[in-house]
Amino acid sequence: MNIDTDTQWSYWSGIKKFEAEYHDYLQTQIGNPEGPEKPNKKHYDPRECIRSAEVSTVERLEQCYADLKCQNVLGLGAPSIAENILGPRRGGLPV
Repeated sequence: MNIDTDTQWSYWSGIKKFEAEYHDYLQTQIGNPEGPEKPNKKHYDPRECIRSAEVSTVERLEQCYADLKCQNVLGLGAPSIAENILGPRRGGLPV
């Protein structure tokens, strides 16, 4: 296991997956499978594909931690859900 290489690949794979899923929405600013006048701003916003990359990386890191048996080793228990976040961004894509 090479965590550096694995996280680089997981970051890239998140972007690649996003592009594959929203390919038709990323071709023009206006016009997509939902209609010729539908805007695509929320799809080509770079923060959306970066978010996809971050989610993919977190999933890979959780897998690495599990493989290395270094989860919950300090006796702190499972992590709680973060309360200092605003939740999904308005108009953002579901994660």
